[in-house]
Amino acid sequence: MNKLSVQKFLKRQETIISVFTLLVFFAFCMLSQNFGTDSNFQLILQQVAVNGICVVGVGVVVILGGIDLSAGAVLALSGVVGGMFIKQGMPVLVAILASIGIGMLCGAFNALLITQLSLPPIITTLATNYLFRGVAIIITGGSWVNNFPREFTKYGTGRIFGTSNVFWMFLIILAIVSYMMKYMNIGRKIYAVGTNNDAADKSGISCTKVKFFGYTLCGGIIGFAGIMYAAQIGAVASTSTGLTLGTQVLAAALAGGISIAGGRGTLFGASVGILMIGIIKNGLILTKVSEFWIDAITGAIILLALALNVLNSREKRREEA
Repeated sequence: MNKLSVQKFLKRQETIISVFTLLVFFAFCMLSQNFGTDSNFQLILQQVAVNGICVVGVGVVVILGGIDLSAGAVLALSGVVGGMFIKQGMPVLVAILASIGIGMLCGAFNALLITQLSLPPIITTLATNYLFRGVAIIITGGSWVNNFPREFTKYGTGRIFGTSNVFWMFLIILAIVSYMMKYMNIGRKIYAVGTNNDAADKSGISCTKVKFFGYTLCGGIIGFAGIMYAAQIGAVASTSTGLTLGTQVLAAALAGGISIAGGRGTLFGASVGILMIGIIKNGLILTKVSEFWIDAITGAIILLALALNVLNSREKRREEA
């Protein structure tokens, strides 16, 4: 690797956010003797697993040049539907497929509104966030869906090599979708649409179909996360599950180097971003920071990471110019 390649690697947002995350991790190790333990590290991986799955889906949409703020409601809706099917005695595999299907329908509905009615993605998904959660509340009557059988919860609470099953699922989904984005034709089309919608359209790419695919894929991935959330936690609340998920995964994607304008960034960077947020929240709790400060400090650190993203993007544009 020559000097130019090394400099280019060090300037990548994924490298910057990874180093930043490591610095935060070591800082908390020094501030709390319980933070750096193996059990706490496994706990962090377990805590970020569901959000990690969601950030893969939302990351695809942001690269596409869109935004999805309905992720939390899709998680809740797919989780309660899958959970209710489980309680009615439906096979686990069928319930998982049903949750994925619910998520895909939500994503396809978002895409339909955005592509056919030309509605702004941020307004559309903000509105459907309330719509999907409302449907979840109507279905459950506002009650919790819980008391799942052991044959279902073992998928969320089980461990392989000491690490949560759901975290391994997150890594598998990340690997598959990252491969699609980098090596498959549809992935290249997603980057093309996100980079320049008009240019992609003139080159023969159906932007409508690509956007429809991206939002539907995002919904399906979040639908899977919803049923895994139910298995991991053992309960789903239609009123409160995933309330802050939409903003958290979007912040993680942007902090990890995905451009808000689309066409730039990787799902790996977004995944590091969600890990960073998990480390920060866990570390603040262990260092006994007042709960009133946790969100404020988390937000400040995310803003710092986003600022690095913007500065790095500006430097790249100057170099390209």
